[in-house]
Amino acid sequence: MRNRKLLVAATLVASLSLLQPADAQQYSKYNSFEFDPIVRALYQPGNNLHTSVKPYRLDQIEKHYNTDSLIRRDLYKPEGHMNIWKRIIHDDLIKWDYKESDNISVSINPYFNFELGKDDDRRTWVNTRGVSFEGHLGSKISFFSALYENQAVFPYYVDEFVETRGVVPGQGRAKTFGDEGRDFSQSTGYLSYNAGTWINFTVGYGKNFIGDGYRSLLLSDNSYSYPYAKMTTTFLKVQYMVMLAQFTHIDKLERLGDERFPYKYGMFHYLDWNIGKRLSLGLFESVIWAAEDETGYRGIDMGYIIPVIIYRPAEYSVGSPDNVVMGLNLKYVPWKDAAFYGQFVMNEFKLDEVMSGNKWWANKQGFMLGFKNYNFLGVKNLDVQTEYSQVRPFTYSHYSPITNFGHFNQELAHPLGANFRESISFLKYRWNRWHLNLEAMYAIHGKDDLHFNDDNFISWGGNIFVSNMLRYDSHGHVIGQGLKTRIIHGAASVSFLINPKNNMNISAGVRMRDYSNDQQDLRSTMFTLAFRTSLNNFYYNF
Repeated sequence: MRNRKLLVAATLVASLSLLQPADAQQYSKYNSFEFDPIVRALYQPGNNLHTSVKPYRLDQIEKHYNTDSLIRRDLYKPEGHMNIWKRIIHDDLIKWDYKESDNISVSINPYFNFELGKDDDRRTWVNTRGVSFEGHLGSKISFFSALYENQAVFPYYVDEFVETRGVVPGQGRAKTFGDEGRDFSQSTGYLSYNAGTWINFTVGYGKNFIGDGYRSLLLSDNSYSYPYAKMTTTFLKVQYMVMLAQFTHIDKLERLGDERFPYKYGMFHYLDWNIGKRLSLGLFESVIWAAEDETGYRGIDMGYIIPVIIYRPAEYSVGSPDNVVMGLNLKYVPWKDAAFYGQFVMNEFKLDEVMSGNKWWANKQGFMLGFKNYNFLGVKNLDVQTEYSQVRPFTYSHYSPITNFGHFNQELAHPLGANFRESISFLKYRWNRWHLNLEAMYAIHGKDDLHFNDDNFISWGGNIFVSNMLRYDSHGHVIGQGLKTRIIHGAASVSFLINPKNNMNISAGVRMRDYSNDQQDLRSTMFTLAFRTSLNNFYYNF
C-alpha cells in the first residue's frame, strides 16, 4: 500500500510526458568525493550548469564537455578490440552497444571493497561484493541498478555507532556476524525518462544531494537509500526539482518477528537560478509528515504534491502537524575552477525572538560558508576545499520524533544533526594515476548527558531523533550546550587508480580521531589498506 501510492503518483506524472523526444540521459555514478572526475570541470564562469543538484545528469554536462574524456582523466586507453584483461584495467567489464536502429547500450561492472585495517588492538576489515547494470534504451529511457553484499569488522567508534543506531553509516541495517562483525546489504537503482527538451522524470531507490559543498544543510547523501519519484525541469537559466520520497523511522532497534518500521513521506522543492555568468541562487523547501498519526492513516497528502505551492501555508492549513524546512543555496564563481558557496537553513523562526537575544529554542537555523579551488595556484590537479558550518539546537527535530528530518536513524542533512559548529578542509592532488588526499576536521557538538536515565532525560537539541518537547526551558539555548564534545579528525591516503571507468583503485591510509568531553576521552589511530571501486560517499568523520 505504501509503495503503491508512490508508484501511482510517478505513473500519473509520467503519463503527461508525451512531448518531443530528447537524447537519453544517465545520472553520473561517480559520487565519491575523493575520485569524482566530473565536478572538477563544472565551476567555470558562464557555463550555465546547475552544480548544486546531484547526482549530475550527464546529458546536460555533455552539452559543454566530453564526459567520456572527463571520466578517462587523460589516462591511456588501448585502441581497437580489448580482451577481458584489458577491459578490467581500462573499460567497462561487459558492454553491449546496438546503435543500428534502436540506440541501445548496456554495461555491467563489478563493485567491491576489500579492506584490511587496524584500530588500536582491533583488526578491522571490509568485504564488499557487488555488481551494477546501467544503460539506455532508445532516445528517452535510461536505467541503473546495483546490488552490494557486505560483511565487516569496523573501528571501535563506528561499531559503537552501529550498536547505538542499528545501522551502518549510509548503508542500512546490520545484523551481527561472528564475534565482532556486521552483515549488511544494499540495493540502489533508478529508471529515468526524458519527456522532452526541458523535462525529466525519474523513479528510483537511492540518494540525492543539494549543495556545492562537501556537507549539505539542505539535503545530503549521508543516510541510507530511499524510494523517490522526481521531476526536473530545466529551461533558460533555471532548474526546478520536485521530489516525493518515502523515509523509514526506526522507533526501536529490536523488532518482533517481521514487524515493520513506521514510515513517513517527504516532499521537496528546489529552484536553482543562474544569475548572469557567475552567481547562482537556490531556493529550497521541504515538508516531512508521518504516513499515520493520531488522526489515522494519511498516506501521501495530496495538498503537498502540487509542484507550485509554498509548504508553510499548506502545512498550517492542515493543523501544523508536520515538519517544514526551508533554505537558500548560494554560489559565486570568482574565476575559473573556483567557487565561494554558502547555505542557510531555517526550520522555525520568529523575528521578535531573534531580536530579543534571549536564545529562544525554536529559532532553529543554521548556515554554511565554503570555498573550493581546482588547479589551485595554477598547479594542475591540485585541489583545495574548506568550509564552516553551524546549526542551532533543535534544528531538524520535531515534537513528534517520527517527523524529524531523518531517515533510518541517520540525518538527511549534516551527519552531526544540530547543536554544532564544524570546520572541515581538504587538500587533494593527482599525478597521472596517483591520488593524494588530506583531510582535517574540527567540531564542537552539544550532546545529551550519557548518565541521565529515562526518567531524567533532557534533550539539549543535538539529537534530532528525540522530541524537542523534552527540552529543559524555552530560552537560553546556545550552540554547544549540554555535554560539550570536541571532535577532531585527521586523515591521509594515497591511492593508485587502476580503471577510471569504475574508479578501481588500491589505497593506503591513516585516520586519527580525538573525541572528548567531561565523561569520555577517546583517542584512536586507524590504518587501512584497500582494493576497491570508489563510487559512493560514506561518512565516517563524525
